[in-house]
Formats: sequence, C-alpha cells, structure tokens
Amino acid sequence: AGSHVHSHAGSHVHSHAGSHVHSHCPIADIDEDLKKSALIAKYNDMFGSDRLDAINMLRIHIDDHEMIQRILYTSVIESFREAKMVFRQYRLKIRKALLVTHSGPEPLEEAVEDYISRHGEFYDLHSVVQDVVRAMNRHPVISFPPEVDFALMSSFLREVVKVAWAMNCLPHPLDVVTANDGDIFSESRYRRTYDSDFNAALVNHFVWPTLVDYYNRVLVKGEAVTKRAAHMTPARRSRSVSPSRATTPRPRSPSPSYTSSGRRSASPYRM
Repeated sequence: AGSHVHSHAGSHVHSHAGSHVHSHCPIADIDEDLKKSALIAKYNDMFGSDRLDAINMLRIHIDDHEMIQRILYTSVIESFREAKMVFRQYRLKIRKALLVTHSGPEPLEEAVEDYISRHGEFYDLHSVVQDVVRAMNRHPVISFPPEVDFALMSSFLREVVKVAWAMNCLPHPLDVVTANDGDIFSESRYRRTYDSDFNAALVNHFVWPTLVDYYNRVLVKGEAVTKRAAHMTPARRSRSVSPSRATTPRPRSPSPSYTSSGRRSASPYRM
C-alpha cells in the first residue's frame, strides 16, 4: 500500500490542486450518493451470489453447514477490519504527502478527501487478502480441515475486500456491524434464517453482517440463526493451527448454489 501511495500522491497533488470539489457542493453529494447506492447493491449481490459460490466451494471440504456459515460471516468481518486498518494508513500517507504542497483555498482535509475520491483504488489488494487469511487461520472459533487452508477462499475474499475498501473511500464511510454469538436478537438489525427458532431471543450464530452508514443507521439487514438457550451450539474451534497445511483445492463439485435444505437462500434487503 505504501508504494502506491508514494508513487501517485506526488504526481497528482499539483494537477488537481485547483479542481477540488467542496464537500458541501451538491455535485459532490450526488456523486457520493451514487457511489453509496452502487456499493449497497454490490453488498446485496455478494450475499445472493458470491456467498453461495463460496458455500459450494466450502462444502467440498466441510460437511458442517453451521461451520460454513460461521466461516463466511467471519470472513466478511475480517475483510472489513483489515481493509479499514490499511485504509487508515493509506489516508495518513496521503495527508502527509499533501501537507507539503497544499496551498488551499480548501481545507487540507477536504483536499485529502478529494484525492482519495479520485485515486482511492491504489492499494495492495493481494496483501490485504493475505492478512485476512492469516486472521482467519488464527480465529478461535472457525475451523478448516487440517489438509487445507483459508487461502482457498481468496476469490471471495478479494471481492469483499474491494467492496470494503471502496466503502472506506467514501467521505462518509460505510461499515459492517460486529456481533457475538449469544447476543439478544435485534429485529431492527437482523432477520432470522428460515431454520431459526422464531420464538428464541438469543442468536446462536450470525450468517451475514449488518451494513450501516456513517451515522450507524441500518442500510442492509444482516442475517442470524436464533435458538433457545438449551439448544445453543457451543462455538469452539475443532483443530489446532498448522502452518504446513496444503493450499491446493480439490476439484470443485458442479452442485448448484442452494442451501442444504434445497431452497435458494434469500438476499438481505435494503432498509
């Protein structure tokens, strides 16, 4: 990420110095709204398409449907977390580069936002995905068979990281909500899966994170599995971490993108 920031920041600072769009300008607001709407649509598409492809891939290696759901939920949370961390470093480097040459008339922070809006695609996607894989391999709950590695999910992770990065590049960033097993179910933030106990108050595990805006308002509801306390599944990892696991996947099965019940999973809906 650092090399991208350095090489592009210096070459574009002067060329765009006089063309910054102020954050209160209606054109800038419209531009942000369009980007925001496109990213919300992409987040929904990931649930209805990319996630189902990932489920099919994981079924080749795991026969525990609940663990697959936990893995995918965790992968989205970790992707957003890593993208946010790298973006913060990126933003600081852009600010430092602009600080040397910035002469106004707009405030420095506005110039930083404008630069990111124009050139925010410059980051090391591969390295961020690798960081996500490492975080997942260290996760205390999710597990993979010893002979394989979460790097098998790289294609899905790349798509999530790209969306997470783009959401961070917005003047008013979007983010996912981190939640814990055993939380009280929130009707305003989640919907239950078809196989949930609809009378249960507690979340057994989460299937998809809730997307919120800069002001923590729900944009897309997440999805969760609720069960009564007596039927809650203990969340624990089933194996120890092995750094020598192979990363070559077996051939993918041609099975269609459907849930274990034979019904296609419904997409979260926008609020």
